[in-house]
Amino acid sequence: MTRLGQARAWRRNIGAIMNKDIVLIELAALLKDSSVKTELSPILARVEQALAAPPLEPQSWEPVPLDVFGAALPDSIKSCWVFILRAGARFGAERHPNSHQRTVALRGSAVFETLEDTTWAPRQIDASGNGEGSSQSISIPIGTWHRIRIGPENFVSFSFHTVPAHELIEETLVSDDLSVTQKRLYHA
Repeated sequence: MTRLGQARAWRRNIGAIMNKDIVLIELAALLKDSSVKTELSPILARVEQALAAPPLEPQSWEPVPLDVFGAALPDSIKSCWVFILRAGARFGAERHPNSHQRTVALRGSAVFETLEDTTWAPRQIDASGNGEGSSQSISIPIGTWHRIRIGPENFVSFSFHTVPAHELIEETLVSDDLSVTQKRLYHA
């Protein structure tokens, strides 16, 4: 690589670091804490059992009590879910008009696409962090449309939100027209 190429790569890396979501970094570190892992273990086991039980659904999830994370949880986080999304599944466009979503991968990989202007922008999320251009997490601002394609193995992740579980709104498309949607409380 030429010096000019190295300089450009260095600037891109610095830009990525400077634009990182600090709360997301804190959440990813919190999920690596051994005491948090111990608390999460039975929750993960229940969600894995639910995914394996008939009828075979494309996903399984459960809310996670915030006290599992202790005092280290960032103040802006008001709810959390663990999700296991089935290998090869695709999930249509949705958004949360009242919450900033931060998702951290625990196992597997997925492509999250966010709608930027009129174009779907893909972002590879890989729990190992080893994939080309991949990350272990994604930050999805309030009201941002997103959809997900799951890789070749089940995708296990934690989604953190800035509103309490009983207030989180999920908005989905009724058709391909972004102006025709339906809203529901996520945890009703």
